[in-house]
Amino acid sequence: MRAVRKLIAKLFAPRREKILSGFGDVIVRTTKAIIKIDEFDESIKNLMINWLVSLPWAYFEELFVNNNSWNENLLALFKDVQVANGEDCALITQAFFLWHLEELTRKDDKYKKYSIKDIEIWIERRITKGNLLTYKLRKFRKDLQNLRPADWYLKYINEILNALYTDSKKTSTMIHVLQQDSMLRLSLNKYYNKVIRTAKLIDIKG
Repeated sequence: MRAVRKLIAKLFAPRREKILSGFGDVIVRTTKAIIKIDEFDESIKNLMINWLVSLPWAYFEELFVNNNSWNENLLALFKDVQVANGEDCALITQAFFLWHLEELTRKDDKYKKYSIKDIEIWIERRITKGNLLTYKLRKFRKDLQNLRPADWYLKYINEILNALYTDSKKTSTMIHVLQQDSMLRLSLNKYYNKVIRTAKLIDIKG
């Protein structure tokens, strides 16, 4: 009976809560999969916890859940979502951070010892819907390669909108509003730089 009540509560929960619940499910199963890894040493496992679990969850929460002075337009996106697709939001966010990690392996000597290809292979073999995650990573590789850093974050937000809305005209209008929000663009850049600095410190200590 308790399981039935939980199922009913989940089915009729507000869409915002359903999104967060679906996102959290992906984070939990990723964490469990990483803990069980036997082919990587502890440093790589810690790296994956950081970039596939901690950073995606914290980033999504800061942009779309926490009430900051700069993200009012982002919070408003959740008021009329058409699809409560938290799982896709999580996979998109994980792929976004994997792309940034890959960039570090190319440009930062401290990260060149890590192989994104090995991590991709592990994801596809061991994580539920891992093929979809690596597909989204490849999409970011294609979409972000010619964009200015200031536009990376809006591209990520656009992918989140596509997961939550089926009306392409509505998402286009939303993105246009966000593009005109200079405070948001500046804050996204500042917050991202803070996130990456913190992540690198954690990786070094790990």
